[in-house]
Amino acid sequence: MILATLLGAVAMAALPVQVESATCPSGQEVEQALAPMLPSVSETNRPDVARVLRQDNRLQIELVSPDAVVIAERQLDNKGSCAELAELIAVVIASWESDVHPEFTRPHAAPMPAAPLETAPPPAPSPAAFYEVAAGAALSWAGSPALAGILSMGWVPRGAGPGLRLSATVESTRTLDLGVGQAATWRRYTGSAELDWRIPRNAWALDFHGGLVLGELAASGTGFSKNHSGHSFSPGGTIGLHFSRRIMRHASLWLDLAATYWPRKQMLYGQPNAPQQEIQHFQGLASIGLAFGQFPSER
Repeated sequence: MILATLLGAVAMAALPVQVESATCPSGQEVEQALAPMLPSVSETNRPDVARVLRQDNRLQIELVSPDAVVIAERQLDNKGSCAELAELIAVVIASWESDVHPEFTRPHAAPMPAAPLETAPPPAPSPAAFYEVAAGAALSWAGSPALAGILSMGWVPRGAGPGLRLSATVESTRTLDLGVGQAATWRRYTGSAELDWRIPRNAWALDFHGGLVLGELAASGTGFSKNHSGHSFSPGGTIGLHFSRRIMRHASLWLDLAATYWPRKQMLYGQPNAPQQEIQHFQGLASIGLAFGQFPSER
């Protein structure tokens, strides 16, 4: 027992590196773990110095040359017993010494246990953008029903969250009775530019959208001795909900419910002094159709 202790002390004294530590593990514990990993050197050689410092809940290891030049440094998690940490620190120091002094590598030595590498997690992949071109049929209500066709485009740069939506709608004609056998037919052409907020869930997605809309009202008379026609433009505001379900990799089925308010008063009349009929300010639109584009893997 005494002989083994003396031999261990001699081996540690001849190590090519001296370990200084004021924490757990101690310098002696690290040198004991390091002794089987590195060869002894002549006493005339000045050893490198390895310092072990505690920083918060981590261990800072520095290897310094005899000329006070920092050769390498590394931080390790302060997890495990003193003996386990001594083995881990010894592996790190032995690796450094073998890199700096190739002659210290023991020939035919058993491979040392690899120190766990503290690698940063790989960067998250950039989210894919969502975009689509959609077409569909709609039912419009503004005092009376009308069929409509709709074309829209949507773009959400991160696949979820804020984006843009553009749409254009063409309605079929409505007839408004003006009395005494006279009537007016009218229809509206609309285009909108809206903000969109997309919430994807697996193959489903819900979009909240709203923004500005510009409409052109075209009207013409029927039953008059001389029928006239005209048109007028009106700005408005719209909000809506857009539900979609991906049915193929690049195709989805969608349903949209929207409401539009036209603040400008628009009137239809048959004779200058005849009673006038006002077009409703509120308009509802329910539409359904298919969309084609890029639908990222939903979360």
